[in-house]
Amino acid sequence: MLVEHVEDALRGAGLRVTGPRVAVLRVLAEADDHPRIDQVIERVRASGVSISTQAAYDVCEALTGASLARRIDLGRSPARYEARVGDNHHHLVCRSCGATVDVDCATGSAPCLAPGADHGFAVEEAEVTFWGTCPDCREASTTTEERSLTP
Repeated sequence: MLVEHVEDALRGAGLRVTGPRVAVLRVLAEADDHPRIDQVIERVRASGVSISTQAAYDVCEALTGASLARRIDLGRSPARYEARVGDNHHHLVCRSCGATVDVDCATGSAPCLAPGADHGFAVEEAEVTFWGTCPDCREASTTTEERSLTP
């Protein structure tokens, strides 16, 4: 979604255009790091818009419900949000720092993976999270190991 079309996107989804909704959706549309709610709040406030923690959660819930945002649940870590919706992509997460990046679907259509047994379900989406260590954390780990080996 283009940032300049945030208000149109809200109207198109049947949501009222409010300052907090515009600010949160704009933050999500500009973000490439899948921000946590605390990061969303910090960025909204930095843009000059006042928002409470509860309002931020409410806005993210409304945007998710209207399919303008996606909530990403990564196990025991806080939920993250993104404005990339409408495609079937997955995520790659660093176990050390939590950096999260998009990974396009292997085959491009939803769902791009099929379960071995669908148990009668009509499968609409496959959500995959790849876990690993990002280049920065690998580099930091290697540097730390090298220092500990130096006499």
